[in-house]
Amino acid sequence: RRPTANAALVLLCTLQTITAFVPSCAPLPGALSGLRHAASEAAFRTCLIPTRSVQTYQAASPLQGNRDVRYRGGSLGLSAQADAAQLDAAVFAAKSEVLAALSGIQDPFRGDSLVKLGAVKDLTVDPESGTVTADVIIGAPDLQGGIKAECEAALNALLWVKTVELTMAALPPQDELREASRAMAQGLKGVKNVVACASCKGGVGKSTTSVNLAFSLKAKGYKVGIFDVDVYGPSLPTMVHPERPFNPEQDIVGNAIMPPERGGVKMMSVGFINPQDSFVLRGAKVSPLVQQLVSTTEWGDLDYLIIDMPPGTSDIHLTLGQELTMDGAVIVTTPQRLSYVDVVKGIEMFDTMKVPILGLVQNMAYFNCSCGKKHLPFGPGHGQKLIELYGIPASVSLPIQSDISEHGDSGSPYVTSRKGSEVDGTYAELASAVVQQLSKLAEGQHDIPLVEYEPKASVVKVTPSKGEGRSFSPKSLRDACRCAGCQATEKAAGTMRTPPAPADVIPVDMSPKGRYAINIDWSDGHSSIFTYAQLEAHEGA
Repeated sequence: RRPTANAALVLLCTLQTITAFVPSCAPLPGALSGLRHAASEAAFRTCLIPTRSVQTYQAASPLQGNRDVRYRGGSLGLSAQADAAQLDAAVFAAKSEVLAALSGIQDPFRGDSLVKLGAVKDLTVDPESGTVTADVIIGAPDLQGGIKAECEAALNALLWVKTVELTMAALPPQDELREASRAMAQGLKGVKNVVACASCKGGVGKSTTSVNLAFSLKAKGYKVGIFDVDVYGPSLPTMVHPERPFNPEQDIVGNAIMPPERGGVKMMSVGFINPQDSFVLRGAKVSPLVQQLVSTTEWGDLDYLIIDMPPGTSDIHLTLGQELTMDGAVIVTTPQRLSYVDVVKGIEMFDTMKVPILGLVQNMAYFNCSCGKKHLPFGPGHGQKLIELYGIPASVSLPIQSDISEHGDSGSPYVTSRKGSEVDGTYAELASAVVQQLSKLAEGQHDIPLVEYEPKASVVKVTPSKGEGRSFSPKSLRDACRCAGCQATEKAAGTMRTPPAPADVIPVDMSPKGRYAINIDWSDGHSSIFTYAQLEAHEGA
């Protein structure tokens, strides 16, 4: 036994030497033939020969039987080291075969094989159980589903492989790659506009708004799709019953998924694909799943793809916002202050990702009494404050109305059943606002004016993209601040005006807030947000 194990140890050392110093070598028999494909690659060596202080391998050699060999380098006797070396050789050979199988798969963005690019990370194999796990990092986020399928097919073709677990991830997004990535994704190539329907607060009616907005756009003659991003609690299968149930055998063709439809609106949700089981996934696994689902669905030619976002500001939001090239977002809130606080986080998240806010929906804002009056059970809400602070161009309010939720529970969109009603008109107004704002953005009508402070003249100058610029003193602009803090000060003092700012106040920093507003930090420690429309209309000296 000892000579055989020692021979394996010598073989392992020899293979490591070849891998480290020889750029290419002659084909080796069997599982070791993969060395020829990538022996010179540093990434190959990294994933092939992991460095650990403690390692456990399951013995696969008939000489050793089935038992665990656990060692800390140099601390055990020669026999244990030889056993471990023999097992190392088996794992080494299996990894070689895995990398050889993956070496023929290309990253379409970077123009080389995944193995040569070092895109295969954290590769682990268990030859006895036939399990292969790895992370694969590519430069084309919208093509992850197709590349994953290629990798799985290549690995499953190996006779000893029984289970393949691949986690797909994308490189950090680059502006020049986003449009190309979206264009190359087969499912998304015909989608003209992607619109997120979002809020950081759960239970405010995002899914209801998404569904009725989509069908209102359809009623205006546009081609529309809805994508339900919530993996843990999908709502779309409950709110809209498709004309024909999703059938995996019929609707999954190769790497493409044919979406179910209702009234000409295409739909996709994990709830259609797996209606019975819940998805219990860690966060790192969710984003690749969502990316694969949205990019492999055959959306066809769409004017608008409405994305029903889950609550919060998680990795899914960042991934879709940065890599899917969202064209705009509709924010949904309710009158309560708790919802307002969370919604501000969502608006600022989209501002950070440079996704313009197209409109605001204040849900459950009022109810119509049988006496003919409109009541506000939660007060006037904070919708107007959001519009003033962030320059949101459109806003609608929806009532508390039992039949809206009843239609959602029955699988029939409200606007398709109650045409001509007040709520149907409100959703139609929202749909028109989305179309109008996206059209303005496409035509460049939302050009941001130049706002600058000139220290020598001590003036703030606002120069629109077209027309003459205007200048005024920093103090006049500071005194015109109508932020929440100033309004609270006025209310506490019982006055209609904020105490005047110091005469020598000046701006110390200015930063844009999305496409509609700018944040100004002042020398007196105050911070203001002005919409560009407010700056252009300012009448201060």
